[in-house]
Amino acid sequence: MKDWQAGEYMNDPLGRTLEEESPIDVGAGSAPLDALAPVMPAVAESILQIPLTLQVVIGTTRLPLSRLAELRPGSMVELDQRLGTAAAILVNGREVARGELFVLEGEDSRLGLSITEVFSGERSAGGP
Repeated sequence: MKDWQAGEYMNDPLGRTLEEESPIDVGAGSAPLDALAPVMPAVAESILQIPLTLQVVIGTTRLPLSRLAELRPGSMVELDQRLGTAAAILVNGREVARGELFVLEGEDSRLGLSITEVFSGERSAGGP
């Protein structure tokens, strides 16, 4: 298969060109990313709707397995964080931000989080 160049036909069973605005089945061949431009806004919108699980870590500790096996209701575990220290906010196990915990006003006394620091791409704490 020869490399695609502007104005040439792609390796597409329907013989479509990049200039056509019909969606391209990316499973049918190896179309260049430019060929996907007409459908990219919809793809981007779909990606932005993917639900992610956010974890708020208020502290960590290391325990030997024997101590973990002894934990019962009422057991206490000492964490490495002090009160007032920012909590780590993780998405897919990667720290993306930090924040301070607070108690939400209301009947059920739930916790909230005030974001104090946000990390970008390469600056993500604990990233690869």
